[in-house]
Amino acid sequence: MSGLQVQLRSSNPIRLEAEFDCGPGELVALVGPSGSGKTSMLRAIAGLWTPADVQGHIRVAGQAWLDTAAGVQLTPQQRRAGLVFQHYALFPHMTAQANVALAAGPGWSSEEVQTLLARLGLAELRERRPSQLSGGQQQRVALARALVRVMPRSSVAQAEAPQVLPGVLLLDEPFSAVDAPTRQTLYRELAALRQKVSVPMVLVTHDLAEARRLADRVVIVDAGQTLQTGEPARVFASPRNARVAELVGIQNHFEGRFVKGEDGWGRLFWTDPAQPEAELALAVLDKNKIDDGTRVTWVLNGEQVDVLAVGEMSSLAQPGHTRLRCQLLEVLSLGEISLCTLRPEALPSQTITLNLTSRLLRRLQVGAGDWVQLLIAPGALHIMPVRTK
Repeated sequence: MSGLQVQLRSSNPIRLEAEFDCGPGELVALVGPSGSGKTSMLRAIAGLWTPADVQGHIRVAGQAWLDTAAGVQLTPQQRRAGLVFQHYALFPHMTAQANVALAAGPGWSSEEVQTLLARLGLAELRERRPSQLSGGQQQRVALARALVRVMPRSSVAQAEAPQVLPGVLLLDEPFSAVDAPTRQTLYRELAALRQKVSVPMVLVTHDLAEARRLADRVVIVDAGQTLQTGEPARVFASPRNARVAELVGIQNHFEGRFVKGEDGWGRLFWTDPAQPEAELALAVLDKNKIDDGTRVTWVLNGEQVDVLAVGEMSSLAQPGHTRLRCQLLEVLSLGEISLCTLRPEALPSQTITLNLTSRLLRRLQVGAGDWVQLLIAPGALHIMPVRTK
């Protein structure tokens, strides 16, 4: 099988339960809080960290880099893994070309290294030292140094079509140490690189917006365990459980009770822990995955909620949409976006947070203290069973 496959288990010195894959040309982001094990997983792929009790396998392009059942464990030098560190880790006393040549090893000629530098737009910078390069230029040198660990020499001069490479490119928060303009430049550099080479890329980041912008898929990591994998939009809108919802920063996270209905529909009763007798019914799709009467937690995807004036009709309304009268408690302007806190009339101790455009608020002519109505599509609701110990 092509691409990267990772399946690792370990309990010492830290817990590790990692399972994910990354295809050629795909970028997968490992997302989680500091100390969650993201970098340890990256280092395990590169062979720089191998717990004594580790069980499982790492395979790249069909080759076993680690297979504990078969007794296979390649050294870091034997693995085609290019690693880009957070601060690039370039040798300060060496030129850009010398940094890359050192990683390339004796098999590469000076001309081949220069060709690779030219492909990354570094031909005129090859004699400069890191202190003479901008953050973006240093990152390109770091990428070139990582690529020579991945690329066979025979492919370096082939620049027409994306080259399918037999290794993996590992990026350990390479954008976190630069300012916003430089970061945008580096994003473009990465996009351009993906058009030139087809290699599995694994990016470690704690920045959810960055993961959503760059990654084909995200892997949510917590305490050394991979909790959920999928396309960013799907994972962020449909977390597998309450912990994933917390890690991806979902603010609108509530409790409730699911009741089955008919014709594929159910009812989500929004409950209030402070007022057990108060409930608010919302229409929800029944996917036959949750039993009738199950206690659930649920999240509201604000991107699928329309805000209307009280009494306003909308052509967007469809069967199953729920209208919810709410009061604007707070409107915090953030440029063109306002962070708004709303209180449902039927559940006054609960609040909903939405990002609304200033243009919409001006059209509705509303501010803090005014009333609006929410039009909630069934797809905006994602429900999860409450785990019982």
